[in-house]
Amino acid sequence: MKRHSRLCGALLSLAVAAPVSAVAQERGRTDGPEESEYGKGGYSRSGGTGVSLQLDWGAGVNSEKPHRDAPEGPPLYAGATLSVWGADWYSLDASFAYVFDGGRVIGMVGPRFRTWGWPLVFSAGLRAGAIYIPEDEGLRFGISPHLGAEVLMGARDNIVLGLNYNPDIPIGGGGVSHRLGLGIGYRF
Repeated sequence: MKRHSRLCGALLSLAVAAPVSAVAQERGRTDGPEESEYGKGGYSRSGGTGVSLQLDWGAGVNSEKPHRDAPEGPPLYAGATLSVWGADWYSLDASFAYVFDGGRVIGMVGPRFRTWGWPLVFSAGLRAGAIYIPEDEGLRFGISPHLGAEVLMGARDNIVLGLNYNPDIPIGGGGVSHRLGLGIGYRF
């Protein structure tokens, strides 16, 4: 009987001592070369810089009726956005979208600025680029203000879910395309 009680006592003391010894480890030092402290209890990696790819879709409505020879489609759009992050609060975006009603193709580049916060952040930006309007209008230069709200998800906040509004304004005519949509992206 003593043998069993000794064995149970030894196992119990191991079960109690193992978590205590893990907690009692010395905190990592931060006086070595830059970035040598990750994973040792020093600094944590920031998700501020890098590249992200986002898929966008939603409602796409034109302010003017498309030309009668323009492609007809539902009032929807689909697109993608590639972002180069300088920090958590700003990025340079390159976006592409196709508006099914009227067949508009939109390609824009510009900065986007984000508020501080976690996990919900708001963003605003201004993009400029080309808007192709089929048939009579052709290729136009345009601007596209951006307003959005995003939720950061995942273990390292690398999954981004967003709600965005973009009015695409061609300079010189053709009417404004209003895009309101959802986006899901991943930060590498």
